[in-house]
Amino acid sequence: MKTSTSLTALALAGATALALAVPTLAPRLVNQFAPAVASGHTAPWTTQGSWSGDTTTNSGDNSTSTTATTSTTNPTAQQSKGIVLITTQTTSGQAAGTGMVLTSDGQILTNYHVVNGSTAVEVEVVDTQKTYQATVVGHDATRDVALLQLKNASGLVTITPDNDHVALGQHLTAVGNASGGGELVAASGTVTGLNQQVTVNSETGGSETLTGVIETNAGAVPGDSGGPMFDPEGEVLGMTTAGSTQVTASPRNGRNTSASASTTVSYAVPISDALAVINQMRTGKDSGTVQVGPKAYLGITVADTSSLVVASVVSGGPAATAGLSVGATITAVNGVAVSSHDALSAQLATLDPGAKVAVAWRDASGTKHTSTVTLGASPIN
Repeated sequence: MKTSTSLTALALAGATALALAVPTLAPRLVNQFAPAVASGHTAPWTTQGSWSGDTTTNSGDNSTSTTATTSTTNPTAQQSKGIVLITTQTTSGQAAGTGMVLTSDGQILTNYHVVNGSTAVEVEVVDTQKTYQATVVGHDATRDVALLQLKNASGLVTITPDNDHVALGQHLTAVGNASGGGELVAASGTVTGLNQQVTVNSETGGSETLTGVIETNAGAVPGDSGGPMFDPEGEVLGMTTAGSTQVTASPRNGRNTSASASTTVSYAVPISDALAVINQMRTGKDSGTVQVGPKAYLGITVADTSSLVVASVVSGGPAATAGLSVGATITAVNGVAVSSHDALSAQLATLDPGAKVAVAWRDASGTKHTSTVTLGASPIN
């Protein structure tokens, strides 16, 4: 019997949006469903996303059976209230995911990987079928949480967060924009683990570790990222963020033909954890891994995410003004050596637009340069 497992984040979204903004690291934003195998990691679920990974590395409290076949149905009218469908534009196409209404004037909770790398965000409120443009107020990449604000929204129905203790074996229903189909689908399941730690692949070849997440056997799929996991009372106990699919194939009657079964493990950020991050964003101030407002912007693209050879420079952008040109290799920022897209992104993520930084590079001929660059505000979320 052959078993394979693929793990990803649950949003269908566009590929890494390096264009124009080096700091944009699009973990769990992917453009196809084809799995990008990366043993030992889970991947997030977005609608142009893929499940990636052969196995998941996770740990936590009281984990029970991790996979179970689940069925999907249409959500109830109550489960559709306060839920939104998210479509984003990226430099490589469109992406899709799910979100939840927090306030009547249009504050929306979703996963950061749903909007990471986007240049525009459109939100449809399911119960009214009205569509709004949205801005990203803030994000926390390490906890995969983002806050959106709809433009000119009012009178929206909101979700009800669960204030009770989540228990092993508790029944739940994951609801989301499954496969980016433009309508909500519900998948039932139970809580199979608490306080889990899961490693998630990033689009740029790196990885991130999500801690304290809830493990379930609900059959969430790409596109469900950012959507709710409801308890039996209709309250939201968590936000779907990542998952894995396991396909088991066995020979049939000793012949080469086979039968297969698919099961799913899905993970959710506890709603209390997500709302704690949102409350920090509402203060308007950065704190720890919470960033409010646009990212810092260098204004280049790199040829390969595993190196820092400049592929293009935005005319009039910060890098161009400092003298960087195509073919240059960035080597350090503020004296800290960088050799990959992830490393540069991590360094720039600590900085705000308007900050002055020392950037070191080698030009195409090998000559070394250092210049002070005033970072701009990224047009990419």
